[in-house]
Amino acid sequence: MPKVEGTYPHEMKLEQAINVVKNAVEKLLESFEATDTNVFESSYPNPDIKAVEFSCKSRGFSISGKAIIRKDDISVVVNLPMLAMAFKGLVKAGMDKQIPKYLE
Repeated sequence: MPKVEGTYPHEMKLEQAINVVKNAVEKLLESFEATDTNVFESSYPNPDIKAVEFSCKSRGFSISGKAIIRKDDISVVVNLPMLAMAFKGLVKAGMDKQIPKYLE
């Protein structure tokens, strides 16, 4: 399964970052014209790290991913099905456009 990855710096407290990341992911999925979206906080083994998982359907493809929120940065991974490999660049561009503007 192809993955699109990006890491973005932030200066927020962890709890604040969770809500901001949820909002940023929702906006990212909207930019993909996604339906059946699901964005939720998930558990992570390290208490100093938080995670937000997401899934949706876009243009007939099932997409999922996770945002890992650390003290100084947020790593986002979007999993695409093999048939959506052609959209990898568009997904990365969308991530780079949508996510950082919510972290400022």
